[in-house]
This record gives sequence, C-alpha cells and structure tokens, in this order.
Amino acid sequence: KQLTARKEEWEREISYSANIGLVFKENLSISPDGISWKGQRYALGDITRVRWGGISRSVNGIPTGTTYTIAFGNARSEAVLDVRKKDIFAAFIEKLWRAVGVRILGEMIESLKGGDALSFGGARIRDDGITIEKRRFFGANEELRLSWAQVHIWSANGSFHIGAKDDKKAFVALSYVNDANTHILEQAIRMAFKKPGMRRLSDFLQ
Repeated sequence: KQLTARKEEWEREISYSANIGLVFKENLSISPDGISWKGQRYALGDITRVRWGGISRSVNGIPTGTTYTIAFGNARSEAVLDVRKKDIFAAFIEKLWRAVGVRILGEMIESLKGGDALSFGGARIRDDGITIEKRRFFGANEELRLSWAQVHIWSANGSFHIGAKDDKKAFVALSYVNDANTHILEQAIRMAFKKPGMRRLSDFLQ
C-alpha cells in the first residue's frame, strides 16, 4: 500500500499542463505517460537529455523581457520550445526534474562509477576527475587531466564553469541553455563537493 501511495503521489507531483503561445496556442503537458508537445510524445524513460534557461532581451538598452528555452530529447530527436511566462517555465522545469532529471542523474553517476567517461562540451568527465583544455594564444591547446580536488566551479554568463584552481586559463564553460544535461552535471558535482574528503563524484551516493 505504501509503494502504491508513493507511486500515486509521484504521478501527481510530475503532472502538469499549460498552453504556450500568444495567438496560436500549443499544449505542453507532462505526466506518467510522457511529455507531449506539438503532437509528439516522448516517453519519460526514453528521454536522455534536457536543457533549459532564460535569455534577457533588450532594445537600445531597454529591457523587453526574458525568453525561457526548454528542450528535451531522446537518442533520435529533440523538442525545443520557448516560453515567455516565467511561472509556466518554473512549474514545468520542476516537474521535468522530478520526472526525468533525477533518473538521468542516477544513470550518469552509475555510468561514471562503472568506468565510463562522459563528454560535456569541451570536457570529459570521469568519476575521479575531469579533462579540459588550456587555451593558448600561440600553438596548440594543452589538454589537462585534473582530479576533483584540483578544480573549482562557478556560474557566470549563462554557463556552468569548471576550472583549474591554479590556472585561470584552464577552464570549460558549459551553457545551461545550449549544452544538454549541464544542470544535471552541476547538481552532481555540487552534491559531491559537499561531502568531506570527496575524491569521486559517486562518493555522494555513499
């Protein structure tokens, strides 16, 4: 009964529907059956990548609002939509995280724990560290293999940054809006960094 009750509660927590558009409206919905947008349905279990973020617009220096981008996809295709209303964006992202993000996070950590390396933009993520490029004005860029103890993280200009503590020129910037699963990687790293003596991303599971 408890399992059934928790399952039903989760199904309620992830369900959401909203109409998007000023004139010609399209329905965006998420439920245990999947995510539907413009007549196409993505099963929750098939979704392997998500990305989202907002970009502020201005005309002659005068702010004219923010466009929020949401994207989700499987191995074959991706749906991308723009939302003008912040409340719809925030509500859907909360549901998307619960429905898909938590699972992708778990699968990512298990993959790293099993010895796989995952590519994010110009970086390769391992359970015990990261490989990034150090930019050079002359000559080829230098590839650096760093442990997690050798890097620090920060957010700036719509991107999640991972850089070497002792070299300001060695870092990678992953766009929240354009690079798939940046939010999920950031969550994994921030959770792991909270664990004293952390050496591997999978340490936060212990």
